[in-house]
Amino acid sequence: MTHSAISTSRTDVHNVWATTRLSLALVCLALLGSVPLESVRGQEATIAPPAVSSGLRESLKPLSRSELSSPAGEAVQTLSATARGDTYVALASGLDSVFRGGEPRSLAELKLLELQQSKVASVIERVTVNVQQGSAQGSGVLITADGYVLTAAHVAGKPNMPAQVVFSDGTRYSATTLGMNRDKDAGLLKINDERGQPWPFATIGSVGDRDLREGQWVVAAGHPGGWKAGRGAVIRVGRVLAINRSTADRGRAHTLFTDCALIGGDSGGPLFTLEGKLVGIHSRIGTEITDNMHVPIDVFHESWERMVRGDAWGSLPGYRPVIGVNGPKGDDRPLIDSVVPRSPAARGGLAAGDLVLSINGVNISTFEELKLGVEASLPGDVLVLTVQREAQVLRLSITVGVADN
Repeated sequence: MTHSAISTSRTDVHNVWATTRLSLALVCLALLGSVPLESVRGQEATIAPPAVSSGLRESLKPLSRSELSSPAGEAVQTLSATARGDTYVALASGLDSVFRGGEPRSLAELKLLELQQSKVASVIERVTVNVQQGSAQGSGVLITADGYVLTAAHVAGKPNMPAQVVFSDGTRYSATTLGMNRDKDAGLLKINDERGQPWPFATIGSVGDRDLREGQWVVAAGHPGGWKAGRGAVIRVGRVLAINRSTADRGRAHTLFTDCALIGGDSGGPLFTLEGKLVGIHSRIGTEITDNMHVPIDVFHESWERMVRGDAWGSLPGYRPVIGVNGPKGDDRPLIDSVVPRSPAARGGLAAGDLVLSINGVNISTFEELKLGVEASLPGDVLVLTVQREAQVLRLSITVGVADN
């Protein structure tokens, strides 16, 4: 997510260089003979972005619908890995080994890989959107025919907030943020506007079934720096570096790492396989620009019903919200037993012995509900607490803080 647009020159150079990795490798092979791909990839960080010929630009043009082998999409009302979607692209014959993570072993395989990537780039641009929520913006991807959009939780912000979704051609639609699993940085929006026909949507893949493996080629899309006229979605190609799985949760994937070069504004954008299947959502940029984290699509499967309902739970890494109060042992009521000195609660006037009656007008009756109310907020949010203090009923404004790590 970004709060300010990056410079046009930096974006344009980055876009040309990142999207032409395979074509440049192809040029190297054509000029130098058969060169191991790892040798080509190893030089990427040290050479300057070259000038791109008009012929090479022509080879990277989006393909027309008649040139694509993807089947027509079908409407779906829920997140489903069985729906075909609009981004599926049949794998070219002869790419099986490369698709599974192998290196192209010949010039012919490298050409097939470049063509496959171009086909995927053409179809995923239709479903990749810019998401604007308040002064912040990021990216997202349509995943149902009725207008649900996946993004990162830190892009969506909080539930039930107005947002805008901008397509690559500049068309804008109003949307509303829904639920989010902040522990995993997974968020959801819904387009409000009707357009008289189903929305295009991504074909859903899976990581949990081990369809994705380390070394596999992937295609990333997004709107870095926000939507820009005449540019469309920016496409990057890379490989899966690692798939982190939880040993305590039956080996479920919780984080993907790739070397797709992402920058500010890409957060919330989609990650696709070479078959055009959605397998992840961009979450955080790593310490290096080519070491980035993505939320596996399986996380959205698991959280789908709660997010559609508008639930928000968990906290973003490094941004756990707190107000600084403790409840008494053996008492389930939202009773304040103690207030941490110099905490948000102390600064807002909350005191030991106060009984919290409501949060932002929503009545509560347990300390657990008080905790959930705080966890559903973000650092910097203002919570209006109605409290009973002896015979008085007070309204206190508490600015949520962030927990020390």
